[in-house]
Amino acid sequence: MNRHLPDVNVLLALVWPRHECHAAAHAWFAKSGQRAWATNPLTQLGVLRLLTNPAVTDGVVTAATAWDVLSEATRHPGHEFWPLDRDTPAGIELMVGRIRGHRQWTDALLLWHAMEHESVFVTFDSGVKELATGNLRNNLLLLKR
Repeated sequence: MNRHLPDVNVLLALVWPRHECHAAAHAWFAKSGQRAWATNPLTQLGVLRLLTNPAVTDGVVTAATAWDVLSEATRHPGHEFWPLDRDTPAGIELMVGRIRGHRQWTDALLLWHAMEHESVFVTFDSGVKELATGNLRNNLLLLKR
């Protein structure tokens, strides 16, 4: 599996130099991510939401700037856009018994989306390991902060 689906936090770390994991995200991207990586509507909107959240960026990013940052990132030659075009509940049903909190629903969806595209879900969130059991372990890359 050579394609990657970074989660919102990894994407934010890639595009926001002040992010605490900016160096770690760029190290991963330079090594293996840049050749083939993807976003979907959920990850794109998540990055836009966080870039325009004053608590995250100290209020320095306008909606127009956030849009430009995302647009520039998605023009990267290794980028693909994956629509969410399948029934969400059917896709994450196999993980429902392992979901332990409200934040894991999105992780489950993104892990499933990576699996559907024979790709790897990239995250800093170690809690995702609980969702990635069995064959799903091959679809998860946990980055160190």
